[in-house]
Amino acid sequence: MIPQGITRSDVRWALRYIDKHGVRKRRHSTRYSLAFKGKFYPPKYVICIANIQAGGDEWPNYYFSGGKEANHFLTGLGFRVVTKPSA
Repeated sequence: MIPQGITRSDVRWALRYIDKHGVRKRRHSTRYSLAFKGKFYPPKYVICIANIQAGGDEWPNYYFSGGKEANHFLTGLGFRVVTKPSA
């Protein structure tokens, strides 16, 4: 389950955090990416990090599923989720 209370502002904070610190090993997405200002981010990891700004700890990624659940949550906040570009 995705934690309650994460806002669009929290997600934007998470994107800045990831820009600064990078994506940790084994936290890259396999199929989808959040596309924002020409960059691509792993949706589940973004949500996990956004929870820090929302007033909690980094949310464990095994508490919710990627794909439909994470993508629906992020698109509901006005973000664009796309099929991950090929490397």
